Amino acid sequence: ISKSASTKGFPVDADVVLAAMRVCPSVLMVGTIEPRKGHAQTLAAFEQLWSEGLQVNLVVVGQEGWNVEWLTDQMRNHKERGNRLFWLSGASDEMLSQVYSSATVLLAASMGEGFGLPLIEGARNKLPIIARDIPVFREVAAEHAYYFDGDSPYSLASALRSWLDLHSYGLAPSSEGLEWLTWKESAQQLMEVVMGRRIYREWLPTHPLAQRYES
Repeated sequence: ISKSASTKGFPVDADVVLAAMRVCPSVLMVGTIEPRKGHAQTLAAFEQLWSEGLQVNLVVVGQEGWNVEWLTDQMRNHKERGNRLFWLSGASDEMLSQVYSSATVLLAASMGEGFGLPLIEGARNKLPIIARDIPVFREVAAEHAYYFDGDSPYSLASALRSWLDLHSYGLAPSSEGLEWLTWKESAQQLMEVVMGRRIYREWLPTHPLAQRYES
């Protein structure tokens, strides 16, 4: 974030949000709210945890996307809004940096991603990562994240409970050591692949996908 043309400024309730995040464990989601990002499952999982009396915050940073009006209406009017649920829909980069610094863990619940930039941002802030077990997150985070499966609220609630237990004993996976490329390095890598000087992936004829397409 600091290397980009970052935006500045804080919302009027910034101090309240940041203070609340430091009082109890705070799970952070970063990204536009849209169906594939997993916000609906996440909110339902947190409602289950809250009903059990668990003191944990859900902090969502991201603007409203497409086909989520029912979900964003629910978030705006939720009884936990401003208590254990915080939605920052227009946070500046400056505010986002403060949120990363105040959070306990980053949650990447997307069911499909091209990359997952928040994983890198979280790691740069030494923030632990809970990620859905999809190939791209495995490629980016490797062993530096805690992975979960399942698309039900129960499965995510169970994963969050397990991670919080591990975290309390200092046993949760750390994001420290997660390797990333700068934008310049990424562009150079792409150029090397395009120019034929580097192989990024090999298409093996023994791979199940290759056999399926050849048949």
